[in-house]
Amino acid sequence: MHLFLGWREMEDQIGTLGYSIENYLWGDARARHTFLIACTDEHPLVFIEIDVGNPEKGIHKSMKLNIKELDEIPNTISKIEFIGETSSPIALPHLIKSAYDYVKEHPNYHVLLNNCRTFVEYLIDQIPEFRDSIPRRNGSILEYYHAQAKNEHPGALLRSKRFLKDIHDFHRRNREYKYASLLVLHMELPKLDNDNDVRIIETRL
Repeated sequence: MHLFLGWREMEDQIGTLGYSIENYLWGDARARHTFLIACTDEHPLVFIEIDVGNPEKGIHKSMKLNIKELDEIPNTISKIEFIGETSSPIALPHLIKSAYDYVKEHPNYHVLLNNCRTFVEYLIDQIPEFRDSIPRRNGSILEYYHAQAKNEHPGALLRSKRFLKDIHDFHRRNREYKYASLLVLHMELPKLDNDNDVRIIETRL
């Protein structure tokens, strides 16, 4: 499983006071909604988030879980970071179970505690391979990436999206090979430097 941490702009307009609170709490005045994207051979693009609701329709923030498999990478992503990979076959089921457990234990949305940031940090920490390997600032994964965003280089989002697309395509092709009864002997993963020449050597059973 490859795991990505993503952000998109909030649907709600929190105003000047809201942005001031965001800046004080997170060191970043850009209020963004945080989510996870997981990629495996069986499920090449899985979107995991706490639903932020739709204020225009009178639906306020809640702890409603939103997990869905996507065909394409959302074009609303405003920032994305590669968290890491694990070969554990139960990583994705464990991640999804942890998401349901979290929502069950925290059924009510709390503006300071039970929000999308707390949710994704909790989920990342449930994967042993990621728990001690992710950079943090003041103990927070999100605070580290929010601080990094202030010095983000031009083109970083485009390169990150290309890498996510490469990983998505890699898992989708691997699933097709498995369904076609092909034995994959060696697969070279995409590189962060956008090396799109993914070499695949296979032999038919």
